[in-house]
Amino acid sequence: MKIVYIFGAGASASINERVPVMANFFEKAIDLLDESNKSFLLAFAFTEEARAFPQNFEVENLGIKMGAIERLNEQFVNPRNNPEMTEQQSSLLNKELIEIINNYKAAFKSDSKRRMANLEDVFSKVEAYMEKKGKNTAADQTHARLQYMINGLFYHLDLDKDLQKSFSNAAHHTLSEFVASTDNVEHTFISFNYDLWLEKALYQKKLWLPRDGYGSYNFEYYSRPEEDIECGSGNVNIANKFTEKPQKSKVNVLKPHGSLSWRFGKNHENGIIILENGENSIVAYNKTWNYPPLHFPKNTEINLIPLIVPPAPNKIRSHPLFRKTDKDVSNALLHADAVVIVGWSMPLTDRYQQDIILNILSNREEQIKKLIVCDKRESGGDLLLPKFESIFRAREIKPWLGGFNSEFVDFLKKEV
Repeated sequence: MKIVYIFGAGASASINERVPVMANFFEKAIDLLDESNKSFLLAFAFTEEARAFPQNFEVENLGIKMGAIERLNEQFVNPRNNPEMTEQQSSLLNKELIEIINNYKAAFKSDSKRRMANLEDVFSKVEAYMEKKGKNTAADQTHARLQYMINGLFYHLDLDKDLQKSFSNAAHHTLSEFVASTDNVEHTFISFNYDLWLEKALYQKKLWLPRDGYGSYNFEYYSRPEEDIECGSGNVNIANKFTEKPQKSKVNVLKPHGSLSWRFGKNHENGIIILENGENSIVAYNKTWNYPPLHFPKNTEINLIPLIVPPAPNKIRSHPLFRKTDKDVSNALLHADAVVIVGWSMPLTDRYQQDIILNILSNREEQIKKLIVCDKRESGGDLLLPKFESIFRAREIKPWLGGFNSEFVDFLKKEV
């Protein structure tokens, strides 16, 4: 028997209400904005300049001013740029920056539309702004900085440690136990989430091993940074490649939208980094998600950026990893006996994925035997099930509207 699981944001949100999702991303991120975190500060400022948030001229002007003062602060306060700057002048400029940051945060939080702006909608507006203004504009930087904010939000919150207690009780582990207990069953996980909770749970049961990578793409693996390299530097010793043969995982994990643990060198297309083959191997080296992008040391000097696909209608997936991933997804769905949907609501910005899945399933010789939909919303059955029925066309559809929990796993055991 072959089971394919499709994970969406709802699977991660089930761990703890603090886990950021598309609809509350900025509400959670705004609290982390301060003068010590340049990537967050300038990401908000650039997004305001691109007019990507809901219209509010008061907040927009504060955001634009915040960005302008930060640029002045960086240009004049830095001793390397301006050695003649007095301590008093530096203090005054920094004080002004802190004041405008606090004013901006207060105004942002008081604007409910802005606070609850959907990350998918904001990315879409940035892309429209890029098309209007052309390439090499502030919109390009806005697009890039928002990607770093996604990484920064996860790692600034230090979710691995902060939510570890909640994660220890998550349904991810109960599902992993079920997978581990099955014989003669092939399990494939397709996750649209950047986060690593699924992989961590599977790893704890030794069902998936980081060295095996994600699908059929040929990953390159590097060791942790040298001990004498400062934690925040972002340097990786490119010479220390893993040479051991990979072990065979029991399950396959595919991530069509990328992962927080992948870093992509623009001039080194195969340079995806997974830092070690241990429990935290799939967690990027903490404190290195900084802006500007990371660099390899010495003469290599290739910019590393997080290999994630922004949640916008026009998803750019040019890296060869995604081509291999699409083929793996197609193969899994072509041969699946059952499909299990966990917290994926088929949003409009995933329409291209819906079209891909529909095309794949149209080439099947027979119908999928069973589709199981796990969600948590009062109107889930009325709105979600017809959408899934039109795409997957399974012989039988079984809904579970109680959310991703241990009771759902018990339900799953009976159904498959």
